[in-house]
Amino acid sequence: MVIWSYLLVGASAPASVESVLAPVDGPCAPATAALAASAPAPAASSSSASRPMVRVAADEIDLLAALEQALNDHFEPAGRLRLMPVSALPRLVDGASELPEIELVDTPSRLHAGTMLMRFRLRSADGSSSLHVFSFRAEVLAEVWYSPRRVSAGQVLADLELATREADLLREPKAVPADPAVLTRYETARTLSEMRSLTWNDITPRALVRKGGMVEVVAEQGSLRISMKAQAARNGSLGDTITVRNLESKRDFTAEVIDENKVRVRF
Repeated sequence: MVIWSYLLVGASAPASVESVLAPVDGPCAPATAALAASAPAPAASSSSASRPMVRVAADEIDLLAALEQALNDHFEPAGRLRLMPVSALPRLVDGASELPEIELVDTPSRLHAGTMLMRFRLRSADGSSSLHVFSFRAEVLAEVWYSPRRVSAGQVLADLELATREADLLREPKAVPADPAVLTRYETARTLSEMRSLTWNDITPRALVRKGGMVEVVAEQGSLRISMKAQAARNGSLGDTITVRNLESKRDFTAEVIDENKVRVRF
């Protein structure tokens, strides 16, 4: 099992890890062997997902932030990870200024919208340690696109007055992050309802070439470059290979869509 560790420093150092917190699962040595043989803890049932969040005390904020950073480095989510404790965190003594080293021992296989468990070990500089179990729920917060008004299918996103808002990608996994590059590359695949987050099911790669439209055909080989006009046999997005027709010879051939109304063939 791979272990990630993080050393975090706060305001003033405690005498030892035992004076900072009390282990949840008893002595560390037997617990380590048991964990190595056990499977990752399963996700809690939907009934446990409704359990109230636990208030985080002022002296637990740094520890919670450290656990968030550890899971963020582990999962690398597409947004800002935020943990909401369901079980209590280890309590720190007054005047403690230095957090012990944090090692993730057991984490969920993936982040999801329900209640999750993780086990972590806290180690002091002298090598003493304690094992803890933490129950939490998570959010992955990111800016996503939405339309303030109803929009019909076939509209280029760049032509719309889209707005952004923060959403939890664990509860809206198909929401489209507010990346400006998306606007020029996609169009609506179906009617958009007003005020609803844009999803990947709502959009499709933008057609740079339309069926029946005239396109410029470019053929290049070394320093030799030839161009001509042709008619597209179907719609095509960037990188698509489509059939086009030479209007003079009436011959069909395939070409790659490389730009607006522009395709390329290779000798």
